[in-house]
Amino acid sequence: MARPLKEINWDVVDKLIEAGCNGLEIASKFRIDSDTFYNRFKKEYECSFQDYSAKGQATGNAEIKAMLQAKAINNSAPGNTTLLIFLARCRLGMKEPEVQQLVAANQDEINKDHEIMQLKYRLAQMESNAITDRV
Repeated sequence: MARPLKEINWDVVDKLIEAGCNGLEIASKFRIDSDTFYNRFKKEYECSFQDYSAKGQATGNAEIKAMLQAKAINNSAPGNTTLLIFLARCRLGMKEPEVQQLVAANQDEINKDHEIMQLKYRLAQMESNAITDRV
């Protein structure tokens, strides 16, 4: 005699799919094996979980974008500046301008001169050590 099937709330399944949950996560929520979940899903929806979930997740993404848009540009209130900036960066590719480093026109010469001075100093140290080692 087979065990009775655990109840699956298919409305909750739809909401979890829209939230971006995968089949394993949803099966775990209902405490059933993922293969069992996929088989029961196919019977309930008459299509594979993969096909259905792609559309469901796209619906969830659209709802998130619409909600962010509404909160960022709220006509009855001042809106949310932080969200507006976030959307501008993500969707429009806007960003803060990079600060340009000011470099002297002869920076390469300055760097070479600095390296020469460092090498001369090391050479003088080595000569000094060589003289003290002889004594």
